[in-house]
Amino acid sequence: MPGNVTPTKTRDLILNAAEALFARQGYQATTIKQVAARVGVQGPALYKHFTSKRALFEEVLERLFTPFTTLLTDAATPGGTQREIMRQHLANPNASRIVAHATLSGGEDLALLVERWYRPFFSHTRSMLAAETPGFTPVSVMAFHSMLLGYLTLAPLHQAIFDTDPLTEEALGELLGLQEQLARAVK
Repeated sequence: MPGNVTPTKTRDLILNAAEALFARQGYQATTIKQVAARVGVQGPALYKHFTSKRALFEEVLERLFTPFTTLLTDAATPGGTQREIMRQHLANPNASRIVAHATLSGGEDLALLVERWYRPFFSHTRSMLAAETPGFTPVSVMAFHSMLLGYLTLAPLHQAIFDTDPLTEEALGELLGLQEQLARAVK
């Protein structure tokens, strides 16, 4: 291995490169050769760290979505959780982009996200829906979720159109306030 690059460091470099590529062009369009080129190694070198492109993708997802799982597991209050989830998305914008790509491509990519991450994320929400909590419907949940992911995914477009950064603390606070107003209106 060149210089002082350790196997752990190389593994992290591979994960970082793969995450960026999966977020930019999706899992299906990303090749091992592209990931290797970003890291500065030959394609076969990646297989010393990951058994397959799918294993690499799954570990990227694990790294991105575990903090969300931790937030939901440790949540004291739903409102606080919403703010922390928004902050987590801001810290990891690639999560929204990878979700968008997987949703558009469907198939195994989407099935993996649904089964491994999204069903567990929404288990509490599904319980509330089953209990027929007033003002709480599948459509309202989908709308709020779409609002957050869409807002974060389209942030570069909106920044170019409006010449303002939609990901500042102030802008995100306004978005959260809007979501809270809408939630009250739905109830």
